[in-house]
Amino acid sequence: MYLSTLWVSPLRLSRESLLGEFRRMRSLDKYVDAVRAIINDVRTRGDEAVIAYTERFDSVTLTKIEVDVDELRELASRVNKDVAQAIDEAYKSVEGFNRKLMPSDFEEEYCGLIRGVKWVPIDRVGIYVPRDYFSTLIMTGVIARVAGVGELVITTPPNKDGSISPEIAYVSLKLNARVFRVGGPQAIAAMAFGTASIPRVDKIVGPGNTYVQAAKYLVSQYVGIDGIEGPTELVVCADPAIDPGIVALDIMAQLEHNSAIAVLITWDERYLGIIEARLGNLNYVSTLVNGPRDCVYIVNELAPEHVTLWGLDNLISDVRNAGAVSVSTPSAMIDYVAGPSHVLPTESSARWRGALSVYDFIKPITYVKALSKDLAAELAKHGATLAIHEGFNNHAKSITEWLFTDKPNKVA
Repeated sequence: MYLSTLWVSPLRLSRESLLGEFRRMRSLDKYVDAVRAIINDVRTRGDEAVIAYTERFDSVTLTKIEVDVDELRELASRVNKDVAQAIDEAYKSVEGFNRKLMPSDFEEEYCGLIRGVKWVPIDRVGIYVPRDYFSTLIMTGVIARVAGVGELVITTPPNKDGSISPEIAYVSLKLNARVFRVGGPQAIAAMAFGTASIPRVDKIVGPGNTYVQAAKYLVSQYVGIDGIEGPTELVVCADPAIDPGIVALDIMAQLEHNSAIAVLITWDERYLGIIEARLGNLNYVSTLVNGPRDCVYIVNELAPEHVTLWGLDNLISDVRNAGAVSVSTPSAMIDYVAGPSHVLPTESSARWRGALSVYDFIKPITYVKALSKDLAAELAKHGATLAIHEGFNNHAKSITEWLFTDKPNKVA
């Protein structure tokens, strides 16, 4: 689902009206039928359909879908030295942060059983990277590599000459990933079902326009997805003691994204007016509240993608529903170099999801093993009792036959 872009800007709202306005949704329904036809066509015709839709939507006639290593190296050589150094630092920051999030396997003995969990990475992940948004590749691919994903498949829309972004090529080489010059719903379908050129993946991650998100929604019954991402959301809670220019720039930064929506909250009308004057007719809404606690209440009700707490550092512990929180720090730091991913939950899905992390690329496999029938007997009897009570007699019998038979576990 997508938030409405029909906001009156600027617009001051009461707290109650703000909550209602933020939740006013735009359905994906009007995109789904058109996108479904593309997905079905790619599923049926494979590369032929991918090439046709790329010519139709990107005005590029593909002679080669995959970007080979030699081309990646040539493109990467064009990257400005300072930009390359900044990419390397962002890569290191995201990598270091996410290594600290990796969970550990564990095993324990309990009532005659050995039980445990092992964390296993997804075999093959597809990453959708909007044209020229190399930072998104850092915020997805680096995390996947930290998680131990075996193969990365990247799709990104081609430029008019059929090339891709040199910066995306640079990051792709660092990730040792395969890259395909395909965008739009056709790229999502190709990764979901596979073609002669593009391998089928187990999960697709990454942001994109409405058509891309509709495609992710439609293929989600066949392949994993991170979520329906977009458009960008920011809620700013500002103490009137903070420089209004800094607060205004934080909002202006996120509003550089297409269809982005911002909410400004404070409790001083004069201060609010100063910031509003700097923002002009940008796409935001604002509200006055009684104090800092009201700010956090609204944040938790909206469950937005980005939150910035300017001068309200002590309130971070009270924020329960947000994709990412910047505490007296520009939200753009998270977009590029702070360490957490900028792929974040939108549409209030922060009520049940968080930022993209290593947990999106690994899965727990649990296991049990009886030390011996005698040691596990008491727990096993309880299991049989519960099965009978639910009416699953063969469940119970499978336990009791194993428990009380004198036959060995292995056939001689």
